[in-house]
Amino acid sequence: MINFDSLSLKALINELKPILTEGRVHKVQQPSRNELLLTIRACGKNQKLYICDNPKYPHIAVLSKEGEELRSIEIPQIPPMFCMLLRKHMEGSKINDIKQPGFNRILEIAFESYSELGDKVPMVLSCEFMGKYSNIILYNYETNVIIGCAHTVSSEKSREREVAGGLPYIYPPKQNKMDINKLSEQEFLNLVRIIPVPVNVWLNEHFAYMSKAIATEICEICDIETRENKVSALSVEKVTCLYEITKKTINLENLNPSLSKDMKLYSPIGLSKMHNWEKTDSVNSMLDRYFGYQVFKDKFTGLKNSLLNIAKKEFKKKKKIHEKHCQTAYSDQKPENYKQIADLIMANLYKIQQGSGLANLENIYDNNRMMQIPLDPSLSAAGNAQKYYKLYNKGKVAAKHSEELLKEIDNEIKYLEALEESINQAETLQDLAQIKQEFIDQGLINQREIKSKKKALESIQPAEFISSDGFIIYAGKNNRQNEYILKNSSPEDLWLHVQNIPGSHVIIKTQKDKEIPETTLHEAVYIAGWHSQAKTSSNAPVVYTKRKFVKKPSGAKPGFVIYAHEKTLWVNPDEDKVKSLRKK
Repeated sequence: MINFDSLSLKALINELKPILTEGRVHKVQQPSRNELLLTIRACGKNQKLYICDNPKYPHIAVLSKEGEELRSIEIPQIPPMFCMLLRKHMEGSKINDIKQPGFNRILEIAFESYSELGDKVPMVLSCEFMGKYSNIILYNYETNVIIGCAHTVSSEKSREREVAGGLPYIYPPKQNKMDINKLSEQEFLNLVRIIPVPVNVWLNEHFAYMSKAIATEICEICDIETRENKVSALSVEKVTCLYEITKKTINLENLNPSLSKDMKLYSPIGLSKMHNWEKTDSVNSMLDRYFGYQVFKDKFTGLKNSLLNIAKKEFKKKKKIHEKHCQTAYSDQKPENYKQIADLIMANLYKIQQGSGLANLENIYDNNRMMQIPLDPSLSAAGNAQKYYKLYNKGKVAAKHSEELLKEIDNEIKYLEALEESINQAETLQDLAQIKQEFIDQGLINQREIKSKKKALESIQPAEFISSDGFIIYAGKNNRQNEYILKNSSPEDLWLHVQNIPGSHVIIKTQKDKEIPETTLHEAVYIAGWHSQAKTSSNAPVVYTKRKFVKKPSGAKPGFVIYAHEKTLWVNPDEDKVKSLRKK
């Protein structure tokens, strides 16, 4: 991942300053401890300025619809204290300026607040994007006193700079870096001659706005070696190229905001031919999409791993219970053995002496072989027989109970396997949120989430495909989506599922007065095969039948159905075929 650098911030401010200056702060929201959302009314519409001081990916951008969805922003019902403070001073205020002090990764929003007496008070919201030291600080511009901050920094955390309400606001320690605009080409050449490290490292350490990523890209453009232990002399031509491109880059003369196709890199210049760049329409769009994807990936991976761990833990627990009941239900010491022993004692009462602890009797159930039977000396022979009859009855009840429990546990294990497959199939945070809610509903997570039914239904978006014949095909990525597409399908629609393997329910929507063509059916079979545990198998069996023959038994687990009048097709799942059918 590429860190948010000061050059990208400079370029972003150049774009945002004409748009947001003179705008009014309409709303202040704080989705989480590390996120701030300012809704600013500017240029005739609401602009959502997203500020993130998460140490993993500190950044700022005006959110697009895509960027907002990637970050999956949820506003808490009770706003944090810092949010309340910002609302008091910022809501309704006019933005006077947006600037970047020096070469720092700091964006300052200057605005006017009002005191309790109605006097104008110039304020600044300082957004510092400096890795683990990232912070959002509100201070009085006239007195330079901090009003409040997102994260308090005590003397124990930092000996150089404390940050807390009531303290003076000071900038982070200055970095001793040069401005290339103040160097001539000859002066630059003289400096390059004596560097003992790779050029990209040297640029990053000694020049303003030069992040390691940008410095490396400039070296790639100039065909300059950047590998460690590969320091070599540079020709005058290469030094000239390095000087000119570095200067143009810092002065934003060769802006070409781009993202790599795999979303691992972003670049304000995007000129290196060593990467597969995709040009964006603005610096803001580049940062919004790139960091939105990083936030999404982080949240998605975290939630996915958390749910998988819960499912695996529960699966392990059910397996242990299963083994325990297997021992009871299928033990070598069958209840019938106790009945046979009791019968032998009753048949030989006259041979057993009172107070004996052992009886040697002929076993009529085993060719009259002698059998040693343990006895309780305190009981009579008849009393010992009754004791074995009780063990027989108790064992019979326990075995029957264990067999019944085994069926339930088998179903629960299958259900957990289906849940695990749903988690692996999830594509969005909404998909995982639906699975998490199912975990809560099933008691796998001790938590209550209050959501309106309307909102929950709006968020259900099963995978949608278009067959080559123009038929719509839906595939549920989790049990909630499976039940949703079943509920919203017609009796004559076609239902598909991989046989006896966890996977998606697939529905082919019928069209009026049209039969479902074989081509569409086979394409749906590929979709069902790929959206299941059999995706890496060959010859996976897929059953299909009309929707009217598919029923959910009363009290069954989510996603569990029974079906009739089915037919079977066999498929070798193919990801490329499935992707080609996915609705864009």
